[in-house]
Amino acid sequence: MEHPLTPQKMVETPGATDYAKVNDDLEIQNSLSSWRVHRHVIIAITSVLITFMSAGLILGFGPLYSMLVAEGQWSELCDPNEPLEGPTCAPQEVHLQYIFSASFQCLSIANAAFGLLLDIVGPRLCVTFGLLISFMGHLLIAYGDSETGMGYSIIAGAAMLAIGGYGLYICSFQFVKLYKRQGFLSSAISGLFNASGYVFMMLKIHGVTRRGFYTGYAIFTLVALVVCFVVFPLRSLTDPNTHYTLSGFSCRLPRFAKPQNVWPQLKEQLKRPDLWFFGVYFGWISTWFGFCGGAIPNIIFQLAGDDTAMALDYIDYVLPMTSNASFLFTPFVGLFIDKYGFRVGFAATSMFVLLFIGFLNINSLKVQVLTFIWYALAQGFFYALQFSYIIVCFPAELYGSMQCFLALWSLSMGFLNYIFTPWAQNTLEGDYTWVLVMFAIPVVVSYLFLGLLHKGIYVEAADEADAELGEKKLSVA
Repeated sequence: MEHPLTPQKMVETPGATDYAKVNDDLEIQNSLSSWRVHRHVIIAITSVLITFMSAGLILGFGPLYSMLVAEGQWSELCDPNEPLEGPTCAPQEVHLQYIFSASFQCLSIANAAFGLLLDIVGPRLCVTFGLLISFMGHLLIAYGDSETGMGYSIIAGAAMLAIGGYGLYICSFQFVKLYKRQGFLSSAISGLFNASGYVFMMLKIHGVTRRGFYTGYAIFTLVALVVCFVVFPLRSLTDPNTHYTLSGFSCRLPRFAKPQNVWPQLKEQLKRPDLWFFGVYFGWISTWFGFCGGAIPNIIFQLAGDDTAMALDYIDYVLPMTSNASFLFTPFVGLFIDKYGFRVGFAATSMFVLLFIGFLNINSLKVQVLTFIWYALAQGFFYALQFSYIIVCFPAELYGSMQCFLALWSLSMGFLNYIFTPWAQNTLEGDYTWVLVMFAIPVVVSYLFLGLLHKGIYVEAADEADAELGEKKLSVA
């Protein structure tokens, strides 16, 4: 019997002692304030912050898409002599889809950047910097217009929401380390990323304008920034503990870790074939999610035909409510992986991705409700594996660096969407069949490489690790 979701014991490597000055960091953190709270309180606060401030906000693209279409953004690019087969023309649709595909690709940029920064400067500075970026992103979306600078300020604003919000998201996972058993909690927190996708449904409230909504959200982001400054630690947590000392309003800088001290451990991990497989797999599935997220509204309009009202109902309500519902079952994804192991978890992820691709090609609008459910399941498994596999199978001190490695694969592959989107719209004239087939083939091939993955830690090793962790006090690295 295996316990894949039990923290892996740290393997001593040269430089590890210099890098993790545990005792000094612990004393500093405990001296920052007298506010010491239970770990459940911290998880509750973090959950609220992720729901309203994480990069998952961009998953609520549907309501923003329909609002921009209603405003006529990028409609000036349409040829007035060319009849429209839907509410948008091909050049307009390409720019609208770039809002999602560009911001989704920026998740990879943020994962890489904040992954490294987290290990070097600590979570508190990362989150503060990230939310400042989000603040500016909201303002760009609020005041951007396609007739000014080709509307790139809107696209850039969405990209900044992805970058800044991901800084908060990735740093929040270090609070999971306050617990011994981390699989269930990691999956639950990862699911909140999708819950953020519901927030932009408030754009459909009567009387809400784009400028008013995003300006108000920018102010809300500054309030959240202050909360994060008080809550997040100077350095990442490493060991379980029932209580945690808040950083408070102390302006003390953290101990900066030198990148060269991380390299000896990182070099050893880069020799592992499972890491390289995971990188390629993560990059390709992320590229698919980035493409389909922008294309689905256009596919819905095609399937709805002349019934524009029906299409808007699907885009504004059905799509975000079903595709972002993965937060409801991601905690159980952790239990599933805990019981059956990572290989079965990856196999299930590929299965749901293939079901999603296959059903998306069915020429029925009603069937797409089931398609969106497959979408939610695929995302739930995929993102739960992203964090649980890294947390469990790699040293805690390299958590950010490992996320950076995955992000570089996702970022490099994500550039393909700047080829796929114009190809689908301009060359294939909105027919996505061959694009879907192209995305499906590597997912099928991935089944041949599941044997490279780590299976899990046996119960005896898990119990030994828990016993060792139980003897330690809270420390930060």
